[in-house]
Amino acid sequence: MDRIRLVLFGILFVALVGPFFVKTKIKVTPSPEVKAAYDFVENLPNGCKALFSVDYGPSSQPETHPMVVAMARQLLRKDCKIAIMTLQRFEGIMMGNDVMAYVSNKIGAEYGEDWVMLGFRPGVVQVLTNIGTDFKSVFDRDVKGTPLTDIDWLKDVKTVKDFHFVAVFTASATGDWWVTITGARYNIPIIIGSTAVVAPSLYPYYQSGQIKGIIGGLRGAADYEYLVNSPDMAMTGMLAQTGGHVVILIFILIGNILYFFGWERRR
Repeated sequence: MDRIRLVLFGILFVALVGPFFVKTKIKVTPSPEVKAAYDFVENLPNGCKALFSVDYGPSSQPETHPMVVAMARQLLRKDCKIAIMTLQRFEGIMMGNDVMAYVSNKIGAEYGEDWVMLGFRPGVVQVLTNIGTDFKSVFDRDVKGTPLTDIDWLKDVKTVKDFHFVAVFTASATGDWWVTITGARYNIPIIIGSTAVVAPSLYPYYQSGQIKGIIGGLRGAADYEYLVNSPDMAMTGMLAQTGGHVVILIFILIGNILYFFGWERRR
C-alpha cells in the first residue's frame, strides 16, 4: 500500500512540476472582460502614460504578478510609461519593484526612463481624492527621492487625469476605493486585476461601465498573457493546475472502478 501511495504521489508531482520545465503555449479563449481590458490598452496611443496601483503582498503574488507583467510588457512595447504607487504600505512597494525588475530584465526597460516607483502615502481617501486635484501634493518625488519635476515624462503631470488610465492590481478592496472615489469623481478609466476570490465582486462595476475590464485570478492572467503573445508564469501555472486536476480525477475514477469490482466480488 505504501508503495502504491508513493507511485500516486510521484505521478501527481510530475504533473504539477512538469510544466515549469517544459515551456509551451496553450490555446485559450480569453473571457470578454479580459479581452476588453486588453483592447482598451492596445488602442491607447504610443507613448501613453499609465498609473499602476500595486495593492497586494507576497501571499497573492502567484496570481497577481503575472497580470502586472503581461500588461507592463504590452505598454512598454508601445513606448508607454508606467508610474507605480500602492495603497498597501511597504508590501506594495516591494511587490511593485519586484515585478518591474522582472519585466526590466526580460525586455530591457529602465527605471526613470520607462517606469518609476512613487511609493506609499497614508490615508486612502485623502490620497485617492487629492491626486485628482493636485497629484504632486501627494507624490512630489519617487522612492529614490527624485522630484517628479526632474523626471521628463512626469514633470507636466498635474492631476491623475494626465494619465491615460489607472490599472489596479489588488487582493483586497482597493479596487472598490478606486472606482467609488477616484473613478466616480474624476472619470479616469480604470482596469482592475485581482485575485480570483475578489474578482466576482468587481463584475457590477464592469457591467455598469465604471471599469474598462477585469483580469481575474491566474486564469485571467493566463488569458492576458495569451493576448499579449507572451506566455509566462500564468500559463505555466494554469498548465500545472490543470495537469494536477486531471491526474486527481483519473485517480478518483480508477479508485471507484476498483472499489466497484471489489464490492462485486465480495457479494
